[in-house]
Amino acid sequence: MAQFVPRRSFGVPSSVPKSYFLGHHQAAVSKLKTVLSRISLVIECRDFRLPLSTHNPILEKAVAGCPKLIVYTKHDLGSDSPGARQLLQRLHGRRAMFWDKNRASSTASLLKRLKETAYEVDSITGLCALIVGMPNVGKSTLLNALRSTGTTGRTTKVAKTGDQAGVTRKIGTSVRVIEPEERGGVGAGVYVLDSPGVFVPYVEDGETMIKISLVQGIKKGLIADEILADYLLYKMNLWDPHIYHRYCSPTNDIHEFLLAVAKRDGKLKAGGVPDMGESAARVLSEWRKGKLGRYVLDDLSDEALQRHELMASSPPVSLNQGKKAWKEQRKETSA
Repeated sequence: MAQFVPRRSFGVPSSVPKSYFLGHHQAAVSKLKTVLSRISLVIECRDFRLPLSTHNPILEKAVAGCPKLIVYTKHDLGSDSPGARQLLQRLHGRRAMFWDKNRASSTASLLKRLKETAYEVDSITGLCALIVGMPNVGKSTLLNALRSTGTTGRTTKVAKTGDQAGVTRKIGTSVRVIEPEERGGVGAGVYVLDSPGVFVPYVEDGETMIKISLVQGIKKGLIADEILADYLLYKMNLWDPHIYHRYCSPTNDIHEFLLAVAKRDGKLKAGGVPDMGESAARVLSEWRKGKLGRYVLDDLSDEALQRHELMASSPPVSLNQGKKAWKEQRKETSA
């Protein structure tokens, strides 16, 4: 039997969009600038599975000058890539923190850092922080966890959450997450503002759009589930094909893989016909729960980091500008 050889690259279909920058994203960027005067700390959330792809240079520019914490959310879903955390800690030092919503100690560590910052700021009105980030990176979930853990007798959600992009549409009112000193907290308390997720105006690399769609950072359906499942198959084969051994032997054929999923999990239409769409949706659901590997999707090699830093230093501010830059880069490459 021939040894299995995984694909070394993924052919991105032309149907994959290059942007998801909506009207309320631009409005949110403009609004952020108006509240910065009362903000002492920015908490930028990035998805740990996509530490580079969920970094938004447009947001970084909008909040430039404010002290910042970078919180890598959903840390538990990237636990099979232990080197990623160490690398990000080296890159960002104490600014980098890692959050797992299922671990109380993880939320407690963040609250401790907020207390330390509040002591340093020592404002008579309390510390006011602003949460920013790409769509669906866990900003509202983080705010709810900080509030329920850091304040007494408050367990109801103050920020609406959901497993899709675009749940938060406007900057909210400040929410107390740490009580004032007289109630066992710090100073005049710590307050946090939630904000809408903001996408980048243009994504040059279609593979990045696929990865963002996998973590539900864009509207469901913009990229077909079958394409997303095929990309996951490609990545699982590079990580460890044994991840999906309960379905079938290692394969590069998405049709063969989804057929095996349909048969094992009963994703069948009338007459026993395999439902490939439902099978693809099942694969995505299992991966998002961490049941098909918990790996970081982004390439974190030195070359990838340098490329990302270069792109982040001069991001396009519009789709048209991004396309123009891409064409100019192609000309230079072919010259």
